[in-house]
Amino acid sequence: MVTAAFNAADSIEQAVRSVARQAIPPLEHIVVDDGSTDGTGDILSRLADEYPNLQVIRQANRGAAAARNAGIEAARGKYIAFLDSDDLWLENKLQQQIGFMEESKRPFTYGNYTVINAETGVRLGQHHAPERLRYRDLLTRCPIGCSTAAYDQEALGKRYMPSVRRGQDWGLWLELTRDGTEAARYPGCEVLYYRRRGSLSRGKCAKAVDMYRIYSNEESLDPLSSLYYLARFTMNVMLKRPSKVTSAPVKTLKLPPAREGESHSRGS
Repeated sequence: MVTAAFNAADSIEQAVRSVARQAIPPLEHIVVDDGSTDGTGDILSRLADEYPNLQVIRQANRGAAAARNAGIEAARGKYIAFLDSDDLWLENKLQQQIGFMEESKRPFTYGNYTVINAETGVRLGQHHAPERLRYRDLLTRCPIGCSTAAYDQEALGKRYMPSVRRGQDWGLWLELTRDGTEAARYPGCEVLYYRRRGSLSRGKCAKAVDMYRIYSNEESLDPLSSLYYLARFTMNVMLKRPSKVTSAPVKTLKLPPAREGESHSRGS
């Protein structure tokens, strides 16, 4: 499984521990330190001594797409899953997802997630993803949270994210479904997504430019079609609202180290 980290000293340890505490721990957790300058590297070095399956790759700052692609390239497991450095997995995430993929033979899956205000700890809502998604669906919306997604690289081959700063995960989902592969939702809600003020994903204008580039360069759409799909996508984003769950604060998870003797799955 792959995590890209840049100046994530305030969150990376909890993200790593949420992976280590999985009911079915992964074969490997690859964290790519994308030129951090805030102590992220020191934290990862300490955690790598604690967790043998934690592999840290260090590179000069090249952006999230390049960092995630470096992790994808290094991944040896059957399944490649993603966890953003400021999100958390609940302990049954991999068990639910990989079990569903093994049973249903679905090579690309995603899940529901809970949205939390990172500053206050208040639950803002729960994102309920559609049960199935095809390429034509993803051209006009992206209900797939990156930290919920996984694909079977033995079935689909290694697939990489386009080289844009924003929307690169959506570009990969298009790549994975372009040949007719249908993405499916695994059961449960096993991911906590922390929404932060001023986060990269909230740079709306810059993201629109990168999305246009994906339509044009990656999907080979003409300018008029690219603008048409971008307009439809933007409208769907404006209409999207997470379902309200609760306004009660969520306590920061204090996850202990993995227990000795915990087994590894084939990996993600």
